[in-house]
Amino acid sequence: MDSYGSKRGYGLVLMLLTTALYNILILILLKYTNSYIVANLLKLLLVSCNIYQLYYILLFASLKCSIDEENLKIYAIWSLKKVTIPLNEIEGYSMSTGKIKGVKLNGIAASGFVMGRFVIDKIGMSRMFVTDNKNVVYIKTEHMNYAVSPLNYKKFEEELVDRDVHVAEWKYKVKNSYNLHKDKHFMVPLMIVSIVILILTLNPLILHLKNAIPNNMPLNFDAQFNPIKRGTGKQFAFTQMLYGVLNMALLFCMYYASYFCAKYDRKSAYKYIYLSLAVATIFLIMQFKILINFR
Repeated sequence: MDSYGSKRGYGLVLMLLTTALYNILILILLKYTNSYIVANLLKLLLVSCNIYQLYYILLFASLKCSIDEENLKIYAIWSLKKVTIPLNEIEGYSMSTGKIKGVKLNGIAASGFVMGRFVIDKIGMSRMFVTDNKNVVYIKTEHMNYAVSPLNYKKFEEELVDRDVHVAEWKYKVKNSYNLHKDKHFMVPLMIVSIVILILTLNPLILHLKNAIPNNMPLNFDAQFNPIKRGTGKQFAFTQMLYGVLNMALLFCMYYASYFCAKYDRKSAYKYIYLSLAVATIFLIMQFKILINFR
């Protein structure tokens, strides 16, 4: 079994610089913000960005592929990330060089490298493991395409031919729609985030109608959760309900972003609903924290 390392250009340096820039900007914003809500959202953004960037940095630095008698394997991060493609499911391959054109569903890309799920022009839905775009090999299967950039691409191509995998051409047709409402992996988090937003919106209204909110309540907080503005219980209820309405608007936008992505790739549609869920959960936790500490 032969193993092929990926050709690596400047992508690793670019990702490290981008990660450093994200951290510097977010930390500067955290230092100068005086809002508890903004500070918590920035902390969530900081953690998410670092996890996201670290994953692709490790992926980029360790990508390899191999071919044996039965499978083509793509693996990275000490084999924690592994994709196995049976040779008998491969319908063909094609080669390309230069700029890669397509629509990003998730992942990371620059002019010289592409990693993640993309809809590539004239190729279609593809899982991209391309660390250098000078010699890219696209592997076609029935349900998914794969792209790699082996350092010794000529030997890699020869071995594909020896395994009875030959050059092929194919077309890709975008689905007009995808029935997300029939997908339980989408509907379950959608229902959960809808319930969270309803609680966020209705809970302060119900408490206010029951006269369960004190007449003097904090409306805004600094980054250390110290009240910087106070108002009546009615104002507090209205402010919290406004946060609920804003989360409804975010959920509406995320739903249609999911609908757009689902035409290309079902799994890529899920991330938008989970983003809305994360934001709504933070607002609900903060609401409960205020009510527990100041009622």
